[in-house]
Amino acid sequence: MNVLFYLPVTSEIDPKIQEVVEMAGSMARTEVFQNIEGLSSRLRRPADGFVIAFLVAGSKKELLDIVSIRHLLSDIPVILVLPDRQNETIVAGHKLYPRFLTYVDSNLTEVGAVLEKILQNYEKKELIEKREIDSGCELLVTH
Repeated sequence: MNVLFYLPVTSEIDPKIQEVVEMAGSMARTEVFQNIEGLSSRLRRPADGFVIAFLVAGSKKELLDIVSIRHLLSDIPVILVLPDRQNETIVAGHKLYPRFLTYVDSNLTEVGAVLEKILQNYEKKELIEKREIDSGCELLVTH
């Protein structure tokens, strides 16, 4: 399970996001990218298991950079933090089909809860699939 964080250097990042990164690191393998080139390069490589993208757009330019690589995010659950609440910003953000969308000036505590829930749901799904595979192997052995 991997969480890809896009936290650009140019953004003023709320300390709560740092807490989210640390929490995710205790539950999954995390990778932090500070530029769009690094993120897009990583997204072009094969995924090692389940991947979640946590994307912080501290400015409209950063959001447009993210939207420019949306084809690489099409099969990945996205948590998106937008720079402002303007209609054009929200419309651009929705092009990424995020599972959760919030704003840099919001209470970011809920973002951590959403990410934790996604990770927990994946773990449950993984356990169920493992049990199905294991019970399928038992059936093959007994027949």
